[in-house]
Amino acid sequence: MNEAAPLPISGEPVEAQKFIPVSRSDIVAALLAPDYWNGEQERALAASVFNKIGCLRQHKSSVMLNELSDVYDPFNPDDETVNQYKFSDAEKLEQRRVFNDRLKALITGANYKELTDAGLAEVLTNASPDGVHVEVDFSEFEVKLIFYRGEGEMHRSKRDIRWAYLKRIEYVVPIYKRLFLALKFKPEDVRVSELMAHHGINEEKARKRLKKIRKMLPSYVLTDHIYLKIFKNIPRYDVEMLFPNIRVKMKYSDKVQLGGSALAGTITYALGTATKLLVAVALSPVMLAVALASGFGGIVYAQVRNIFITRDRYRMQLAQSLYFQNLANNQGALAVIVDDAEEEDVKEEVLLYAHLLGGPFHASQLDALGGHISNFLRDKFDVDVQFDVHDALERLMANQMIRQSSTGELHVMALSDADRHLHNRWCRLVEC
Repeated sequence: MNEAAPLPISGEPVEAQKFIPVSRSDIVAALLAPDYWNGEQERALAASVFNKIGCLRQHKSSVMLNELSDVYDPFNPDDETVNQYKFSDAEKLEQRRVFNDRLKALITGANYKELTDAGLAEVLTNASPDGVHVEVDFSEFEVKLIFYRGEGEMHRSKRDIRWAYLKRIEYVVPIYKRLFLALKFKPEDVRVSELMAHHGINEEKARKRLKKIRKMLPSYVLTDHIYLKIFKNIPRYDVEMLFPNIRVKMKYSDKVQLGGSALAGTITYALGTATKLLVAVALSPVMLAVALASGFGGIVYAQVRNIFITRDRYRMQLAQSLYFQNLANNQGALAVIVDDAEEEDVKEEVLLYAHLLGGPFHASQLDALGGHISNFLRDKFDVDVQFDVHDALERLMANQMIRQSSTGELHVMALSDADRHLHNRWCRLVEC
């Protein structure tokens, strides 16, 4: 890009997300604007280089997905193939360690951020504004990885009690635009030992307690499996709803409503029973017993029915979240993350390569260059991004498109050389 000029060493850092919320094709189109190049021939050459960067990265994604799928195979809940080799416990432990390490590297490469235990604790202290409050026993999990990408807001409305539920009010809910979960339950023997130590009970009681804890889990949920999930537009305070071992709790307002209903029913029952008692006593003791039983039974039935209606409403909201906001599971989730990582890598590499063509640059100017690229994205697409210049530079150097001298100067491969170099690399891969 001939408009670029050497940048000052200093520059204000951009405090924003690393994820670039713009498609690869839109970024390439912006970089190929005619004003940035010396004629159509140079512009066409740049387009060829950008395309080859994408093709080579796509090939890498294919290899990466195949390798990661092989490592994930022993833990895949959806595996439908016959496995000839049976892993020992030690081999499974090592396989899981390798998978976790690769998965973390892949998902951070896709510019997801980890939701740490401290961050999760902060989220869980807030009840959902929609009223669904649940509890999760995190001690059940041997593997618990939570990553998110992109934060935003969602506008919702609800009926306001102050207006006798006749008027709706608007409110804002903070959301995670993408949320990734990797979960694995602890083996039964491990949890039994933990429960024995924690509660000071024997093995028999610990196994009964664990059976009660896990009674809501389907029988096909196995402790050998690692469950992968990707969701979209999840309210921050509803994250706990996505775990498989939740316990639904009623809102305080629902408890008040049920309590008020019970009180009203009791008063109504008492007033109605007074008349019935006079008639029943006059007729016979049997009629008295029937009047008391029918009245009390009616109250019990009404309250139990209200409780089940409230719980079903909560479960319906949970089902809607899981149905409409679930993007991918298990093997499908791996494919989505691999694709996300590819998309981010290509966008970063073409942006950095195009801006380095306006050099020369020194390694000490990298942070300022990153700020310059962030400004480019802000001007073109109105997005705030903290461009990851160092990660992109490392990959371009590994591809031999950029070389750094012993004194720190960055030498970028010219367009014609880069096009030929990437073509040769592709030919070696496909043996053309």
